[in-house]
Amino acid sequence: MLPQSHVAYTWLAVDLAQEWLDLPEDTDYRLVALAAMGPDLVDKPLAAAYFYRRYKSAVLFAHTLLANLAVLWIAAGRLPAAGVYVASFLGHALLDRLWLFPNTFYWPLRGWRFHVWGKRGSEQKEIGKAYWYAFTRRPELWGWEVGGLIALAIFVWRNRLYQKRPLIDFIVTGRTRRR
Repeated sequence: MLPQSHVAYTWLAVDLAQEWLDLPEDTDYRLVALAAMGPDLVDKPLAAAYFYRRYKSAVLFAHTLLANLAVLWIAAGRLPAAGVYVASFLGHALLDRLWLFPNTFYWPLRGWRFHVWGKRGSEQKEIGKAYWYAFTRRPELWGWEVGGLIALAIFVWRNRLYQKRPLIDFIVTGRTRRR
């Protein structure tokens, strides 16, 4: 899943949770976006710098169950106000459906290798081409991206971000106006 879809799905989920579950109104959606992209913000630079050439994967350490449990353990009890951001980070694994990639998700329990993109792994010599191959050979991925656009449109509509003042407030404060 591309970063903007991670953000869109997570923003909509947090927005609905604020309404239905009485989450705090002071949630900063800018931090939610960073948390939702957290595993990619860690792994993609590592992959580009070194690990992609070695493992043929851009989904590495921060996408593992071990990393998700570590984030949960560090935040639990120590940072109770960070719950929505921790949930946003953990939601990344859900949106990426990481359990379908056991070599990565259960790393290092299943060995020291990560899930290899493509059938042979060596067909993608560059990280940028890996996305091209994934989206041209797995058309179902487009459905998740279109869903992300729909989630973003619903979030914008619910919070009237198509209007100038609410949009500026959202950009400056990271908060939405409650209805």
